[in-house]
Amino acid sequence: MEHTSPNEPTPTDPVEPPPPPAAVAQVNPAQLPEWMRSSQTEHQPTGWDRVRFFSARHNGALLVGLGLVLALLMVVGGMALVGRIIGGGGVSASASPTPSPTPPLSRVGEPRDLFAGSPAASFTPAEGAVRMPAAKGTGPFSESQVRASLESVRKALVESRIDTSMFMGDPEPFLALLAPDAREQLRSDFSNNSFLRYATRMASPSEWEPGVRADGRVSYRATRANGIRVLEVSTEFVWAYPFDVDLRAPAGASVVALRDRVVWQVPHPDDVPASARGLWITSAEAVTWNADCDALRDGWVHEQFWVADVHRDQIPAGDPGTIFELDAPAPTNTRC
Repeated sequence: MEHTSPNEPTPTDPVEPPPPPAAVAQVNPAQLPEWMRSSQTEHQPTGWDRVRFFSARHNGALLVGLGLVLALLMVVGGMALVGRIIGGGGVSASASPTPSPTPPLSRVGEPRDLFAGSPAASFTPAEGAVRMPAAKGTGPFSESQVRASLESVRKALVESRIDTSMFMGDPEPFLALLAPDAREQLRSDFSNNSFLRYATRMASPSEWEPGVRADGRVSYRATRANGIRVLEVSTEFVWAYPFDVDLRAPAGASVVALRDRVVWQVPHPDDVPASARGLWITSAEAVTWNADCDALRDGWVHEQFWVADVHRDQIPAGDPGTIFELDAPAPTNTRC
């Protein structure tokens, strides 16, 4: 019997999955071990992270600019101090300015909801959207084994799609969640840029904004792979990534959507050696909307650049089609 997350009806009979959408950055499926081959915490970026991201991209200009600003502040501060002394006012060592409450500013200078007016406006903050169905004993797997497997999948989704470490190019926290044999096989994906079907890296961290949103569904069942008993967990999610764009850009131009379908398997511990116990990815595919194609080919996610004189009131990627609608097939006509 297949078990699903609360927002998805439980099927009475196994249903063949729909044909896969055309995947961006088409890649071969994950290499499987011999026993499978015949079948088939969110860490938000800190303020220092943001400064480091920006500094990496604007190294020389940033140092010069900071030097000029510091020099100007010293001159102005000195003049103010002299003025206070001349006017009879002393400088109190205990005095401290009272900060004025101001909202945080975006890179373009104005606080705003980057999802407003987009299909992802109603999506849940991403980690809250990664919900697992209730764990029940299934086939040879006990309730506790099912619960542990689902928790492994949940953590893997968080680490691969919404954690800052992956965004910055560090796959190790994600790989550590997989079976030892699986992590060694998938590590090469991060060298040849074939990981986009199950993981996300950001091309320009200084322009990416925190606050990923998502919508998804999860189901699981007990099955066999080449005689090995496995718990199979199927996930399908739409991930919406916000980018800080020109204030004049139309609603939705700041959002990149990535829709994926991933099949995870956990073999029964009695059927495989210790190095194969744990979480595996046995198939994965993804399609994107409003992502820059050149960046995708290099393994990075970035929005298509909106140019006022060229795009005017249009989003560079055009109509998103059904990519945001989990109840509809994913679009197959992508630019990349």
